[in-house]
Amino acid sequence: MPARPNVVRRAIVWWFRPPNNPFVTVNFAVDATASRAYLSRLATGGRRVTLTHLVAATIARTLTQHPYANGRVVGQRIVLLPNVGIAMPVNLLGSDGLDRELSMASVENVDGMTLAALAEATTKRMGAEREGKPAHPLIKSLIAAGEALPHSLFRVFLHGLDTAANMSHVGDRVFRMVGVTTALSNVGSTIRGVDGVLFRGADVQPPSRLLQVGTFWGTSTIQDEVVPIGGKPTVRPMLPVLFLFDHRLLDGVRGSRMIQTFCATMLDPEAAFGPEAERLIGQR
Repeated sequence: MPARPNVVRRAIVWWFRPPNNPFVTVNFAVDATASRAYLSRLATGGRRVTLTHLVAATIARTLTQHPYANGRVVGQRIVLLPNVGIAMPVNLLGSDGLDRELSMASVENVDGMTLAALAEATTKRMGAEREGKPAHPLIKSLIAAGEALPHSLFRVFLHGLDTAANMSHVGDRVFRMVGVTTALSNVGSTIRGVDGVLFRGADVQPPSRLLQVGTFWGTSTIQDEVVPIGGKPTVRPMLPVLFLFDHRLLDGVRGSRMIQTFCATMLDPEAAFGPEAERLIGQR
């Protein structure tokens, strides 16, 4: 990253200081016809790639092409990372032997993977979380501390971690060690298509403690909607997408360019990731 952001960016970092919410929320939907067909072709060829994997790869590709959003704000500083890491919440409700309802799976250096490799890594990480075997050292430490400490001391422990994470030297080391620069959640994924009902979106404020990210993405269930295609109303399977970005990192113009990149990739995933999902995600 540049040694010093421009004066506008420095002023905005100061302006949106806590407790002000710096995140801008955008809800949109993208035609999933091509994505469905692409995933179907991959499945026919023996590739186990889901829509979530495809969305995660699309996010990584978007951040690779718009690197100014691949970071976070620490105090009054903007810290960017050269590689993309994605955190994905994992539902643990109903998992045998686990009284926790939620965990997190993370995949680092996604931009250096292929879509096929990302799908394999994500499946393994999520499977380990559901078996009560978290892979990430930070998640392991938090679970161990939470189970060993009484509630009052656990809060003190979390507060200490948060304080350290926001210190320049320590925070930078933790951020690079964790490798997470964005998050993806299946917001409303349990909602099923119902005639006469459309899921329009959600509004989320990402936590400002511990591991802050510059962007947050959410998807819901694909649903049929009437959209203009060639100037005519057409029913298409639309994927609702929630996009939040930290205004301290980027403005609305850059945010809109990111949405255009995301949509262009989802509308033609084969061109982005190759017919066998073997093209590097960060490859231009």
